[in-house]
Amino acid sequence: TLKDASGNNSVAMSTVSNGTPKAFCHFNQQTPAITTSFNTSSLTDSGTGYGKVNWTNAMSNANYSTTTGNMNVNAIGGSEYSTCLADDNPYVARTASAWSFKSIYAGTSASAEFDSATAICSALGDLA
Repeated sequence: TLKDASGNNSVAMSTVSNGTPKAFCHFNQQTPAITTSFNTSSLTDSGTGYGKVNWTNAMSNANYSTTTGNMNVNAIGGSEYSTCLADDNPYVARTASAWSFKSIYAGTSASAEFDSATAICSALGDLA
């Protein structure tokens, strides 16, 4: 059991362990390079907007959850747009040891894959 500083509130260690990301990666797709990470062995560049984050210690299966985000203010000039870092399915299957992604933007006048200067992902699930 884990308690807060006052000793009044507690939570089971299994809740803490199960709710903690087992890996994360903050990276630059343009370089490509890992900025900072945990349980990440490398980053694979598969072309403009596509890549793979390789985990040091594999997840127990390919059904783990990922949280993601990316940003690139120069993606399509001054147009309004949104960006998304997402699974590259159905083209590349997610595995227990790697997460394949695509980075896309959608704007008022265009949409396409792009290399983000700042991207993040985390993996939640059980380690093998």
